[in-house]
Order: sequence, then C-alpha cells, then structure tokens
Amino acid sequence: MVLPDFRTLRSSATRSLADAQNPKWIIFVHTAIVLLVTLILALADFLLEQQISNTGGLGGMGTRSVLNTIRSVLQLAQSIILPFWQIGYLYYTVKIAQGEDVGTYGLTEGFRRLGPVLRLKLLMSGILFLIMMASSYMSSSIFMFTPWSGPLYDALIPMMTGGIDEGSIMDIYETLPMSSIIPLMVIFCICFIAVYLFVFYRYRLAEMWLMDHPGKGAFAALRNSRHMMSGNCISLLKVDLHFWWFYLLEALVSAVTFGDVLLKAAGIPLPFSETAAFYIFLAAALTLQLALYVWRQNEVRVTYAHVYVALKPLVEDPEPTENQ
Repeated sequence: MVLPDFRTLRSSATRSLADAQNPKWIIFVHTAIVLLVTLILALADFLLEQQISNTGGLGGMGTRSVLNTIRSVLQLAQSIILPFWQIGYLYYTVKIAQGEDVGTYGLTEGFRRLGPVLRLKLLMSGILFLIMMASSYMSSSIFMFTPWSGPLYDALIPMMTGGIDEGSIMDIYETLPMSSIIPLMVIFCICFIAVYLFVFYRYRLAEMWLMDHPGKGAFAALRNSRHMMSGNCISLLKVDLHFWWFYLLEALVSAVTFGDVLLKAAGIPLPFSETAAFYIFLAAALTLQLALYVWRQNEVRVTYAHVYVALKPLVEDPEPTENQ
C-alpha cells in the first residue's frame, strides 16, 4: 500500500479536527500539565539545592543524603510518569483520525495500559542501547583506520601495554588535544544517525498500533509497525520534511531555555542574578511552548495519526492476543 501524499494527509487531519469537539482545549490541558509539572519540579530542585548547600559539615551529611535522594526520586518520577501521559495524547490523536472523540479522558489511556506501554518503552530503550553499542563499535573500527587516529592511538598504547599506572590515565585524557577526539565523535554521530534512522522509521508506528489494540503486546506492536513501514519509510520522511517549520520552532523555543547562558556567552550582561535569569528564561520557554503547541500541535500529530490509519489495513489480519 502506498502512503497518500502530504496534501491528502493534511486535508484529512484538518477534517478530523473540524469534526472533533474542542481539540485546542485538549492540547492545552495536555501541554499545560506537562509544563506545570516541569516547572514545579524545577522549583523543587532549586529549593532542595538551597537546603543542601545550607547543610555543611559532617553533622549535615545525613540531611544532605536524604535531600539528594529526594531530588533523584523526583527526577526519576518525572522521567517515568510523563511518557505515559504523553502516549495518552497519542491515543487521542489516533482516535480523532478514526472519527472518534475520546475527550480529556483519553489522555489518561497510557496509565490504564501501564503494563504493555512500559514493556514497549523498555524494548525501545533496549534497542536504542544496542544501536549505541553497535555505532560505538563501528565508529571506533573505522576511526582506527583513518589518519586522525594517530594521536589517540599513541596515547592509548601505554595503557594497553600496562606501562602506566591507573592514576595517570586521567592525566593523559586531560592533556589529549580535542582535535584527536573530534573525528571519532563525528564518525560515531554519523554511524549512530544512520542506524538510528533506519530503526526509528521501522518502529515509528509501534506506539500508535499498541494504543489502538487493547490486549495486544509490545512485541506485536513492534512487529506490526515493521510491516506497516515496509516500503513506506521514505514517504514518512517526506511528511517529516514538510513539517520542518514546526520542528525548527520547537528547537528555537527550546533554545530560549538557555537564553541566560547564550547571552552570557555573547557578553551581554543581565540586570538580575543568575538564578533569577534561569527561571525567567525557563518560564518564557514554557510559555512559548504552550503557545506553539496550542497553535499547531494538533495539526501535526493528527496528520501522523492519519499516516497510521492509512497503513493500518496492511496488518488488519486477526492475530492471537499476546501477553508480552
């Protein structure tokens, strides 16, 4: 099956959103909660850091340990909870593309399917780890056969032959010129991007398929995504390229978060403290992100949902329920 052209997908998304009830309210609620949680956790991290800095000396070691544990738990909770909330919005867009309107209740679908979603996330993380390992092996192998490997190879010979003690290893790395490391990093990035893009597009629709098939498992989602994307990766890449403006705006909004750092690097002084500057630019970035998503996020994501709807017939044959 050939994926419809971008104009057809865009028109289908526009009609689906026109038939939906208050889609802008849905994206507002979804994004506002994500940004509110981010802001609250940033403030909590700041307050905890202030408390930790005020507990100096040996007598405060226990308190510092507790506060650092709380910081780690909050950061871990954010990284675990938010993906389930995000996939709830993905479920909403799929249902909108299929002519159903699940409303704000659909945003919690990721939590109701905690097990399958968690297994899929873990599998995708495992695949990403394998890609990184494979890319590291390929890049290092390629790098060692290039003229740029000479300085790094000369520095590593003493370590490989045991002619240096462990305490001097860090000294070697610190004195090693960056010019000898940059080519290796560039080769690694090229290898990683090449392998990652190939795998990324093959499993691009796994989350949509999983959310559209209650009772099915993570392995089935990966398998069916691979079948749907067979021969359609380039077509989906073209859809991505049509939305270049949206991804550019996302990147610019993210850059606002580091506005204080960028202005400082440019030699532009700020009339307030570094802490105040950090939170001012953070609040500005979150506000701009909310505005951007309310303005165009639905249009972009529902278009991708129509990609799934168009390719779904490729895997419509009934399959046995999986418990993976």
